[in-house]
Order: sequence, then structure tokens, then C-alpha cells
Amino acid sequence: MGFDARGRGLATEDDLTEPAFAVAPPARRAVSTSLALLSTSAIASIAWLGASGALSLPAGLAVGAVAGAGAIAAILTGRATGSVPNRVTHPVLADAVIDRAQALLVVTDNRGRMLRYNRACAELSGYSMQELAEPALWRKLVPLEERRAVADAVDASSPTPFPRVNENHWLTRSGEKRLLRWTCSDIRDASGRLQAIVAAGIDITDLRRSEAHSERSALALHRAHRIARLAHWNWLPDAEIGPRIANDRAGQYHYAAEAADIFDVPIETLNQGDDRTYAALIHPDDRDIVMASYRTFLLSDDDQLSQDYRIRRGNGDYRHIRVLSEKLRNGAGDIVELTGIVQDMTEVRRAALAVQQVQIILTAAHRLAGIGYWFWDEAGFSRNLAAVPRDRFHYSAEAQTVSGISEATMRAMSVEDFCTNYVHAADRARVLEALLRFRAGLSDNYTIEYAYLHPELGERVLRSVALRERDGAGLALHATGLIHDITDIRRGELALRDKEHQLEAAHHLARLGYWSWLKDAKAEGLGIKSAIWSKEAASITGIDSETAEAAMLDGTFEHHFPHPDDRLRLMRAITELREGRRSSYDLDYRLRRPDGSEIWLRSLAEQLKDERGRVVGAFGVIQDISQRKNAEADLRRAHHSLANAQRIAHVGNWSRVMATGDVSCSDEVYRIFGLEPGSGAFTVDRMLACVHPDDRQRVIKDMEHTIEKPAPFQIEHRIVLPNGTIKVVRQQGEAMLDSDAKLVRLEGIILDITDVKAREQALNQSRIRAEMADRAKTEFLANMSHELRTPLNAVIGFADVLAQQLLGPVPAVYAESIDAIRSSGRHLLEIISDLLEMSRIESGERYLQEFPFDIRAAIAECSRHFTAQAQRDGIALAVDETGKLPALLGEERAFKQILGNLLSNALKFTPRHGRVTITATNDPDAGLLIAVSDTGKGIDAKLLPRLGKPFAQGESSLSRRYGGIGLGLAISRRLMDMHNGRLEITSAPGAGTRVIMIFPPERVLSDNTR
Repeated sequence: MGFDARGRGLATEDDLTEPAFAVAPPARRAVSTSLALLSTSAIASIAWLGASGALSLPAGLAVGAVAGAGAIAAILTGRATGSVPNRVTHPVLADAVIDRAQALLVVTDNRGRMLRYNRACAELSGYSMQELAEPALWRKLVPLEERRAVADAVDASSPTPFPRVNENHWLTRSGEKRLLRWTCSDIRDASGRLQAIVAAGIDITDLRRSEAHSERSALALHRAHRIARLAHWNWLPDAEIGPRIANDRAGQYHYAAEAADIFDVPIETLNQGDDRTYAALIHPDDRDIVMASYRTFLLSDDDQLSQDYRIRRGNGDYRHIRVLSEKLRNGAGDIVELTGIVQDMTEVRRAALAVQQVQIILTAAHRLAGIGYWFWDEAGFSRNLAAVPRDRFHYSAEAQTVSGISEATMRAMSVEDFCTNYVHAADRARVLEALLRFRAGLSDNYTIEYAYLHPELGERVLRSVALRERDGAGLALHATGLIHDITDIRRGELALRDKEHQLEAAHHLARLGYWSWLKDAKAEGLGIKSAIWSKEAASITGIDSETAEAAMLDGTFEHHFPHPDDRLRLMRAITELREGRRSSYDLDYRLRRPDGSEIWLRSLAEQLKDERGRVVGAFGVIQDISQRKNAEADLRRAHHSLANAQRIAHVGNWSRVMATGDVSCSDEVYRIFGLEPGSGAFTVDRMLACVHPDDRQRVIKDMEHTIEKPAPFQIEHRIVLPNGTIKVVRQQGEAMLDSDAKLVRLEGIILDITDVKAREQALNQSRIRAEMADRAKTEFLANMSHELRTPLNAVIGFADVLAQQLLGPVPAVYAESIDAIRSSGRHLLEIISDLLEMSRIESGERYLQEFPFDIRAAIAECSRHFTAQAQRDGIALAVDETGKLPALLGEERAFKQILGNLLSNALKFTPRHGRVTITATNDPDAGLLIAVSDTGKGIDAKLLPRLGKPFAQGESSLSRRYGGIGLGLAISRRLMDMHNGRLEITSAPGAGTRVIMIFPPERVLSDNTR
């Protein structure tokens, strides 16, 4: 250890009577005798260190060595009998044992003087046994700040009991700092008097480093578990249990602290191992299967179990966890431990779901954008790219959709075959060269656009892009490419160019041109840096663009070109626009063309501003309004003609100023009221005095309403002329409002409609007679239909009897005639039934028998009814039901009648090898949608409005070819109307027809409203 209790150095040479720590014979004998006691104490001290678990493997070996030395010393001293035989041999043997001990041993007397140290001290310190004889060297071994604690450990006068444990560092000869743990034991004589203190030390430097490393690893593992939402657990049996776990209550569960965070419950709750407690943490939908699976695992020979399920945390939310369980067995196959981990997979599942959604969105985006990709793994074939196996080529589903070619076909196809079969002849050579160069490795990228011959869609325009990746050595790794259907883009660009041409043409036809200028921010004042004068503006004015733009740049345009009478107005407007005193203007002015002619222009302009609101320029348009100005002159001339027209048509106009009450009117107003034009002012009171007494209050009320709530108005009433004649007039007018939305004037006309009313009365009487005739017709049809059906049913019935030969054999030659009678009779019966149904609907005698019914079953029954006809005609009839179909509140018979009419029409107009599809969809907003689609010839758009009217068909040729009288769709429309629904028909020539039955949401019954 190195120091005495009073801080003095170790024993000096004066204290030692022999070299190398030899002591005087009496003292040596005392020490030798004491070595027995030392060895015994060392055994206890060092064994205590080993039992404490603080010794590393080398330290453990030292324990063994010291303990062995103590045992030998004990035997030599003969402590068991108290005799000390062979006194010369025993001390020598004890010294040898001390020197060979692997632990560090230092012996001091009761005064703190060093009596003995062993070779282990020399080996650890790096100094020789002779060098360690210097007391000053021992002081050098111990750091200054630790010397006080070392001295206290070997202080005989200290009240601290033995054994004493102390840790201090040694500074070795090589400069290394080693940590030692010392155990100091006391050696006493028979009377109990302290004879010596022995300090046994072990090097625990590596142990402490290992402990620090283990602690850091444990912290890192704990942190990793917390970040990963991961916790471990185990179960230890209370006793041997054999190869299976019959009852896990015969053991103890131990969960890591992280498990409490995952389950959001105290760790004690999990360690209980109670089934009910743990089951309560599991989601109710997962609880039974999870617990049963775990119980089965405990009783089985399986050593591993993986479970994914949901748990309910203390705050009420649910988390997804994964639990892995494993049985640990000994050599005999018996279970010694059950261990596992718990991981919170909620975020992982969410991330996986998010990735899946992104992939779905990306795939959908590629599909919508018409983009597909391909990938060719070329690694290992850089020297001969043509030899890359074709099974390394991947062609995405989107690429297959874009090109119309499957992945297998692309793998088997050569570049030459692809270009020959699918690339337009005009682009074939260019595309073939690019693909061959890339395939051979002569180029590592390409971008080409070409006309593509799609197997199904015809000619399309594709853009193909490819890139080859190489490693650092220049060897090919893989090639990736995209194909993009840009047909719509190219069509859009073409349409845009067409729009531009159309806009130019519109400008030309409207005689509309534009101009603009931009201010020079660097110039002082109102400098202009650029100006534009459009081609159409030059055409309108006759001023070429170069001249006009130069005049705008130097600010002289408004000085040279406007008519002198209009120049000042235009100059003022342009100056105020430039200076920002006005944001826009709208002016009409005359301009003198270079050829001397004059034209009228309308000029509209407004400021251009940047994002900060600063004026940076101006933009304007000019329009040749010469024709409009000429028209205005013509309009003035037409006023006279208008007055004449009013007189002839018995129409007069009037105006009432609300502020003054003044009324002005045309001469015809006087004439309508039987007054002489200009015979006094035509006031409101004068007008009301002429109104028929029975209508006067109504007219006054309408006038007051118009004044209170200004809006366009129309009034019909009678007037009484001075000669007693009664006329009927119609007054129409509008309210004129000012900028504050206040009524300032009423403008209107008055029309003599006496003759019109007389004609309307006559027409009304004619209409009544026509309706009565139509009702009589409907009733007649209904009665006739009943009268016709009775004998017709008899004809069909007897034809069935003859066909079935119920009355005896019928010659074969009549079979065809009998079938003709049956089919014709049934066809006629259908026509009569349709007529009867139509007459019942039109007469209001058709009522719905409404009950909830199964849509799916009704559709299936209708489709089965037409299956034989579809097979006979070579048409595919399919039913496509999307999602769960609810019940429908309505008449099932009417539903089947409508659907049957639609299927009959679809099959009738679909050619062989065509397809008819029934699609049923429940839309919460739109209602129940039943669509019948076919791949027939389609219907011209201009004929669609006729469909659904009685006896109306697409065209007369259809009627002759396919039969029918055009009532099926009309009946279907009216039956849909009775269900508050509607039929929607979409069709185009060559694209087939789609008819949708739309039932409103209020007729769709959910499970809760049935």
C-alpha cells in the first residue's frame, strides 16, 4: 500500500536489519510465525473478494493462489494444535508461497513499517524487487490525491474494523494508470495484540472498464428499446417442469421497464402473470384467439410463437403490438426459461400503410398520366450486353397498358420486330437506330418521340426515355426507361395552336388590336424601355408596328395620329395613366390614317403592376368602331321609324322620374288610351283614372310593390276609354337604379293586347276540346286493349294446344305455321299490353304497389330471362355488382318491367360477339344506379331527345329492321317518374349506348331503415 498511519513513508533501511527486506532473527521469527496468521486472514479476505463477484478471471486465479498460500501457511504453523514443529522450514515455505501468489501482497507491522511484499507487486508496477525496496518509490506509485486513503487503510490505530477494503491507483513504470482493490486484514498473537497488517490487492482495471462498457451497452440497449418501442420479458419456473408448461402460474414473469411504456400500465401489473389482467389489455376482437394461441403454445412442443394483435392502453387508444415467445431448454430437453420480446408495431404499420398508399397513388398517377417504366438488370454482362438474359427484363403493368404489349411478349421480341410491328414507318429507321445503339452499349441514354401503332387504340404518340447506370469501373449495372403516352399532350398543343390562330382570326374579324409598353425603372421620369404594336393594330390603323412603337417610346403617338378635335382628350388620358393618376381609361376617338382617311377607335387601357403594386407599364386594346358609329347615326334616323312602328303595332313607351313624378310617353300611349297626343300631361293619376274599376286596386298594389322592391315588372289590366270602350293592355318595365342602388326612374312600354286576348280565349277553348278528345282516345285504347286481349289469349292458347299436340297429332307441315301464330300472337299481345299500360299511365289509373324488395334478386331474375336470347344471338350478358346492394322501396314488377325493356333494347341493337353489361351501384349522394351498357352501333346525339316519347324511335329504318312501336322506353320513363327517379341515356355512333336507372336516395333502404 505504501504509507503508515501517520503519513510517513514505508520502513527505511534503518528499520530493516537485512538487505531485501530481511528482518532481524527475532523479528523474522515473529513474522514467520505471523505468516500463518497472515495466510489464514488472506484466505478470508481474498475469498471475500471473490464471493463479492468483483473479481475478473485473472483476479479469480489470484484468489486461488492466495487462498492456496494461506492453506499451506496454516498447515505449516500448525494452528490446529498450537505447536510449531520444524520452525526453520515453515517460514521459508511461507515466503515461497507469498512470492508465488498471483495477488499483490504487502505486509506491514503495527507501526506501519513494511515487512514484506511479493513478486506480483513488482510485475504489476514494472519495477524490480530491489527497486521496490526504496520507500520513496512506493510513494511515487500512488497518486497524491489518493495517499491519505491508503494511509488510513493500514493505520493500526484507526477504529475502522478489519478487514478493510480500499481502492486506489498505481502509476506503473510504463506510465499506465492501473486501479487496484486492496483488502487489509489484521494478524494478532494469542493475546490478541496486533502483530502485522497484510494487504492483499487485485488489479480491477479491466473489470471496471468492462463494467463501464457493459453499463454503456445497457444504456444504449435501453435507449434502442425505447426508440424501437421494444421490451423483453421472461418467465422462470419455480421448479423443474419438464418439456412442456402445464401451468405458467408455477413460475414468475419478469417484464422490462419498456413494457410498461408500451402497455401504459404499471410493471407490477404485467409481472403478475394473471390471465384475466393481461386479457383485459387486449382488444376485444383479438382477445380470445390471442389467449388461446398462447395457451396452445405453452402445452405444445413448439419452441417459438409469433403473435400480432391490438392492445388497449390506459388512455383508451389502441396500439398494434408484436409478441415473440421462445422456450429455452437444457440438454435433456426440459424447459428452463420462457423468454420473448414485445414490440409496438403501430407506427411501423402506419408507415407501411402510408408507403402502400403512396405506391397506390404513384401507380394511379402513372396510370392516369399514361406513364410506364421498364428495368433491365445488366450486371455481369458489361462486355456483351446483348447476352443479358431476358428474364432480367421487367416491364411494369403501366407500361403494358401504355403499349398494349404484355411483359412476356416484350421479353420474347427483338428490337427489329418491335420497330417493324409497332413503330410508324415514318419514324421506324430513327427509332431502330437509337434502340440498337443503346442495346449494344454504344450509347447510355436516349430520348425519342415517335408515332406508335397501338394494338387496340390505333396510332398514338409515345415519348421513350432510357438511361444506363455504370459502376466506378465503367461496367454496366442496369438500364431503366420510361414510356409516356403524350398523344393528348400533342393534341392539346395542336389545339392550343389552333386556338391561337382562332384568336388571331377573332381579332381580325372583330377589328381588334392590342398594344403595350413597359417603363424603364433605371431611367428618370416616365421613360419607356419597350413597346408592342400588334399586327392587327397595324392593320386597323394603317400605322406599321415600327412607326407606332417608335412613337410610343418617345411619347409622341398621341400628338401625331388622333383627330385634332379628340387629341386633347386622348393626351390627358394617356398622361394620367403614365403618371398613375388613373388606373384605366375607356375612350372613343377618331384617328387619321396615313392615307388621310378617318376611322373611329375605341381604346381601352389599364396599368400593369408588379407584385408590390408598383406601376411597371400599360396594356391596351383598340377596336375599329367605325361601323358602330355609323350605326348610331342610323339609329337616330330609326327613331322616327320606331314611332311609326309603335303606332302600327299599338305599342307605346313611357318613362317616370321618381324624384319629380314626371311622366313622359310616346304619342302611341295617348292613342291606346283614346286620347289625343299632347293633350295635357299624362300623369300617373290620369292613367289610373282610365284603369277599369275592378282592376284599379291590383294595379296600384303592383306599382307600389315595384317602387318598394325595384325589379322588372309586367302588369295586365283593362282600361276604359272615354267613349266607354274596354281594352286589355300589358305594361312591362324595368327599374333604373343609381350607383347607390336607389330607384331613380321607371322605364316601360304599354301594349294593346285586346286582340291577343281574344285569340287566346279562342285557343283555350280549342285546347279544352283537344284534351277532351285525347282523354277519349286514351279511354278508347284502354277499352279496345281489353277487348283485343281476350280473343288474342284464346288464339295463343289454341296455338299452344296445337303445338303440344294435345288434341292429337298435327301434320309436320303445319308446325312452322303454328310457331308463327304463337310468336305473332305473343308479339301482338306485348304491343297491346304496352298500349294498355301506356293508356293506364296517361289516364292516371296506373298506381305503384310499393314494398321493399331485393335489388340483387330482381336483377338476377331479369338477366336469367334474357340469357337464352343473348346466347342465341351470340352476345355476352354480364352482371357487375359493385359493393353491397340495399333494398329498394318501390314496385318490383315495375322495376323488372323497366330493366326488361332496357335489356330487350340493348340485345336488339347489339351485334353478334358484342357485350351487354348490367351494373348496379349504391351512391349515398346520387342514390341507386342501375346501368345497362351495350357495345352496339350507338345513337346519333341529335336523336337522343326524341327517345322516351310515345311511338318515337331513333329512325324509321330501325323500326323496320328491329320491330317495335316505340312504347317500351316511354313506359320506362313514366314508371321511373312515378318512382321519383329518372333515366339517363348516353350514346354516340360507334360507341354503344348506356342507359342508367337512377332511383333517389330516399327510396334506398339501409339495414337500419328497412
